[in-house]
Amino acid sequence: MRKIYTLQQLFKKNHRAGQKLASQAGPAGKTMGELAETVAVGYLREHGLSVITTNYRCRVGEIDIIANEQQRLVFVEVRYRKSAHYGGGAATVTPKKQRKLIKTANLYLQQHRANVECRFDVIEMSAAKASSKTSTASKPPAPAFHIHWIKNAFM
Repeated sequence: MRKIYTLQQLFKKNHRAGQKLASQAGPAGKTMGELAETVAVGYLREHGLSVITTNYRCRVGEIDIIANEQQRLVFVEVRYRKSAHYGGGAATVTPKKQRKLIKTANLYLQQHRANVECRFDVIEMSAAKASSKTSTASKPPAPAFHIHWIKNAFM
């Protein structure tokens, strides 16, 4: 599933939140990685997942997004790349990173006494040029992203 979304499209229900995120992008606000994670949350919600938590951290590691889809827990790793010129974001989820994510997910399941089916997804994001339709003369265009959702990226 490939689609390009601007922040305005993802946050059209909450106009002020979209403006706040767009204005924070850059050194004074959120990093592009943090912004990409926020966009990924909106993307997953738009596709019917219920987000349980973001940036789950424990002694083993971190999981960007934990969501629920039809009685299944979905652990999502978000990978932002400025350009896909040197390879997509999924290529950066190495076997070592996969093992770390699996250990972190197992700890999450133990802490929450969850005995449910699980899945590991990767959301690749890269910068896309915003269309001129989204910008006005008074404000610059909002960041736009190419989004590629890889379900069952690894086990």
